[in-house]
Amino acid sequence: MLRFRATALVAAAALLVAGCATGPGLTKTHSPRRTVQAGAGASSTDPSVKPSAQAGKPVDPAFAAERLRLVNPCALIEKELLQTVGTPSRYSSSNYTRCSNYMKDKADKTLNFTLDIGYSLTSTDVKNATKQLAGLKSGEQKLSSSCFITAVTQENPAQAVRIQVTTGTGDRAVADPCEPGRKVLEGAIRKLKGNPQKYTPPKGSPVEVDPCTIVDKATLAPVLGASPRSLPFGLHQCGWSGQNAEMRIEFKTARIPKDGKFDSKSVEVDLGGGVKGYQASKDGAYPTCELIVVRTKDSSDAGEVAEFSVGGSKEKQLDRCQAAQAFAKAVLPSLPSA
Repeated sequence: MLRFRATALVAAAALLVAGCATGPGLTKTHSPRRTVQAGAGASSTDPSVKPSAQAGKPVDPAFAAERLRLVNPCALIEKELLQTVGTPSRYSSSNYTRCSNYMKDKADKTLNFTLDIGYSLTSTDVKNATKQLAGLKSGEQKLSSSCFITAVTQENPAQAVRIQVTTGTGDRAVADPCEPGRKVLEGAIRKLKGNPQKYTPPKGSPVEVDPCTIVDKATLAPVLGASPRSLPFGLHQCGWSGQNAEMRIEFKTARIPKDGKFDSKSVEVDLGGGVKGYQASKDGAYPTCELIVVRTKDSSDAGEVAEFSVGGSKEKQLDRCQAAQAFAKAVLPSLPSA
């Protein structure tokens, strides 16, 4: 049974992992970093969809968020599918919902695929989804050496199964990277509608948790006011904005450093009940405090974390790290226990 070997998905970097695998400590069964930026709400909620779309309702039950959170994306682009367009290489994954294979086509030219499930779309993405693929609205963006293809799986908030195809330059380039991209994406969607391979989460894993529903308004109000705006993003991240500030929670895979230093500026804090967190302040136009709490870890130090962040404009009078600690303390009791 293949296992996921995660690398750190902390700070600004997300490194690739080895093997067609699951998530750190997540084994497989048969039956899945981008970040929300401050002020990104304009394309993260209702404006990105048709007003008539029912909130949280996928175009097919197979694409329901609670189902997609457990789907192993590497299994959707299995070897047999990739062999129809070339010679697969090693699989790699940088988070729960993304898988890549850097391979060659049948003429030995560079042909790389990256598949995302639960990929958040903007209003422009939805508007441009004028094609059809595997029975879904689809959009394409072709650049000189790459092609991005999305198949809309939900319209409110707008999400898709998305494939990125990149090729080489000169005599290493595939003439039309969109053509193999359509074929692979169609095969992935067909498998997703069936009985895709899923993660078996270890005890304490947050992979199945909806981050947007686990936080109540009373937790947000001290920083954001009484009516914060929800900013759902992907399947494992949610943000809220209001009063020149933003709060965000994300569940993700990570390489767990033995000293707890997820960032060179990390400081260990006591969150009570024997739980430790590792916080670091980020300067800039929108100063932020990020607090990471380890949820699972295996013998190779691959694990899963919950990351809490609180940020605000420079003018915002706010102890960001104190607020991040309060945020974590309010949410942690609702997460699966290790």
